[in-house]
Amino acid sequence: MIGRLLDQRYRVVEVLGQGGFGHTYIALDTRRPGNPSCVVKQLKPATSDSDFLLTARRLFNSEAETLEKLGKHDQIPQLLAYFEQDEEFFLVQEFIAGHSLSKELTLGNRLDEATVTQILVEVLSILEFIHSNGVIHRDIKPDNLIRRSSDNKLVLVDFGAVKQVKMHSLMTQEAFQNETVAIGTPGYMPSEQGQGRPRPSSDIYALGIIAIQALTGLNPNQLPEDPQTGEILWRQYTQSSEQLTSVLTKMVRHYFKYRYQTASDALSALSTFTNPGTPKALANALQLKGHHYIKQVYVHTISVLQSLQEKAKTIYIPTINTNPDASNPTITAPKLESNAPAQNTVTIAPINRANQPPVKQTSPILTIKIPYKSPLIIIPSCAFILICGSLLAANRQPQAASTITANQNQTQANINNIEQNKPNPAKEKTTEQPNNCVVVTSSSNIRATPGRSRTGKVIKAGTKATITGQENGGWIEISAPEQGWIWKSRTKNTCQSV
Repeated sequence: MIGRLLDQRYRVVEVLGQGGFGHTYIALDTRRPGNPSCVVKQLKPATSDSDFLLTARRLFNSEAETLEKLGKHDQIPQLLAYFEQDEEFFLVQEFIAGHSLSKELTLGNRLDEATVTQILVEVLSILEFIHSNGVIHRDIKPDNLIRRSSDNKLVLVDFGAVKQVKMHSLMTQEAFQNETVAIGTPGYMPSEQGQGRPRPSSDIYALGIIAIQALTGLNPNQLPEDPQTGEILWRQYTQSSEQLTSVLTKMVRHYFKYRYQTASDALSALSTFTNPGTPKALANALQLKGHHYIKQVYVHTISVLQSLQEKAKTIYIPTINTNPDASNPTITAPKLESNAPAQNTVTIAPINRANQPPVKQTSPILTIKIPYKSPLIIIPSCAFILICGSLLAANRQPQAASTITANQNQTQANINNIEQNKPNPAKEKTTEQPNNCVVVTSSSNIRATPGRSRTGKVIKAGTKATITGQENGGWIEISAPEQGWIWKSRTKNTCQSV
C-alpha cells in the first residue's frame, strides 16, 4: 500500500494504524501546494455481494456528509474527501500534528484538578457542538483526543462514520439490517451503549471516565463497581474538591437518566466553580442554594411536627389504680367542675378478649392529635419566603420546643390549682391530717429533677409520702419514703386510705 496513489491524488507514505476492520495511513495530497499531509482511512468490506455493497455505500456517504458538517468546528478535523475505489471505501481527513491524550494519562500519573477541569471544559464544548448537530461520537477515549502541537488544544478525532461501516462489513446480510450495533471501547462505554442504544449522555459518561482516570492514575478497568447499584467506586482514590467530585459523579452514573442529559448541562455545573462571576454561574448557584434551602424547610417542618407530636402526649396522662385488692382496674381523671367530688372513677367491666374486639377508651380531657408527617406544599412564587423560613426554623426550633413544654407545664399547673382550690367538704372535715402528707394513687417513677431522668426507684400506689412544699410544672418534691419528684396528679392531698 505504501507508495500507492489513491484517487489519482493521495500518495500513501506511512502506516498510521491498522486492525481487523481496515487501515489508517498518512498520505500526501499531490494536488495542493507543498503536498501537505493528510489522513486516509481505508475500509475493505468482507464481502462483494452487490446488495451489501449498496447498503454500505449509502451509510458511508451519509456519514461522510455528517463529517463534512462537523469539520467546521475548530477542534474537529476537516473532511477533505471521500471516495470508493476497487470496492473499497476511503475517507480523507485533515492531519492533526500532536500527540494523543493517552500519552498524558499513563498508569500511576495523576493530573492536577485544574488540568482535569480544563480537559472537561474543552471536550464538553466539542460535544455540545456535535450533539446539537444530531451526532453521537460513541467512542470518546484518550486515543481519540489529540493534543494539537500548534496551540495545545484538544481535537476530537475518529468519529463513528467508518466504525459503523467497519462493523457492518463483518456481518451477514440478515444481521446487517439490525440498527442496534454496539460500538465503543470497554471501560469507557456505558451499559446502554453496550446494548446498542447510545445517547448523548453516553459520550458524557465516557468523558467523565477519562477525567476520573486522570485524577486517580488508574485504568478504567481497575476501578471497582458497587455490586448492588453498578456505580463506579472511585472517590477513595483521589482528593478532588467537592464541587468537581459532584460533577464527575453525575457524569458517570450507571443509569443514563441520572446523568447530565446534555453537554450544556455539564458545562453549566462546571461553571459554578470555574467561572463563579458569570450570570450563568450565578443562576446555577442560586438554583442549587434554592434546592438546598427548600429541602431544609421540609426537614425543619417535619422535625417541628414530630416534636409537637411527642410533647402533646404529656398534656394528659391518665392515672391507673393498680391496687391489687381491687377486683377491677379503675381509671381516674381530674375534673374541672367546681361541684365535682374529690375523686371520679370509671369502672371497666372485665372483657372476654378472645371473643370481643378491643374497646378504645376515651379520655375526659381533650387530647391533641398531630400527624406524624404532614406533606409540605411549596408554591414556586413563595420560594424566597420559604428560604427565610428555613433559617428561622433552624435558629428558633429549640426555643419553640421549650416554649411548648413551658405552656404544657403551666396548663397542668392550672388544672392542679383548680383541683386544690375547689370546695371539697370531705377535705374540710379531715383536719386531723397534716398538710405535708399525700397519698400516691398510682405507682409512679421517682425522678431526680422535675420531668427529667428516672432514678430507678418506684413509689407504689397507696403509699403515704411526705412533701416538701416545692412544686415545678405539675411535679411535687417528696422527702419520704424516698427523696425525689413525682407527678402531682397521681397523688391525693389527704392521707386517708385509698
